[in-house]
Amino acid sequence: MAASTPQLRIQERFVSLQGEGQLVGVPSSFVRVSGCNLRCTWCDSPASSWAPTGTMLALDELVDFCARGPRHVVLTGGEPLLFPAIAPLSQRLRAAGHHVTVETAGTIWLPELACDLLSLSPKLAHSTPWLRAPKLAQRHEQARLDLAVLARLLAGFTWQLKFVVRAAEAAADLAEIEALLQALAVPASERHRVLVMPECIDPALLSESYRVLVSACIERGFRLGERLHIALFGHTPGT
Repeated sequence: MAASTPQLRIQERFVSLQGEGQLVGVPSSFVRVSGCNLRCTWCDSPASSWAPTGTMLALDELVDFCARGPRHVVLTGGEPLLFPAIAPLSQRLRAAGHHVTVETAGTIWLPELACDLLSLSPKLAHSTPWLRAPKLAQRHEQARLDLAVLARLLAGFTWQLKFVVRAAEAAADLAEIEALLQALAVPASERHRVLVMPECIDPALLSESYRVLVSACIERGFRLGERLHIALFGHTPGT
């Protein structure tokens, strides 16, 4: 009997500009996997986490989709590293000449993953949905940080660290980021790879939200994380 063809449940796939991180503004194909081991209270893609939906697609179809688009490809979610088939997909995309970014919360190690940029987004304490879903909150809180896995990912890939900061809790969030960077032994020379971005899905509030983070970036050597897709399109799927 022939082996089954690897598949992934895909919530959406589209071509747009990269809206976040070091490659902001770069035309990219996005492949969003449905399913996540966390439940962030402010999740901006709930159809891939809180209420996962999607269509099972073969890797061949996903490779063909990316072949018709830009050189840059972003594998995102949800949490892509939950799914073993992400590894062969990432390998095939790189073999086809794509620049591959994988976006992950950094709680899972997936053997044989291949990418040019690992975009790590560790979740801070404010992400835990204590009021929204107390039972899920306990599971989220236990799973949101794994220092051993984060350290292994940092050592194994070219990386960027992205942190969502709440304006009203900026001081506490920044202190938590500093503690995490110290625990991970991130050297001062690599702080330009640490991006802080506001928790903001309203284009009208972006400038004000950015300004809250300016002094922290200057004083701490962080990079201001843009949310270009929010500025251009608002909180809209497929952008």
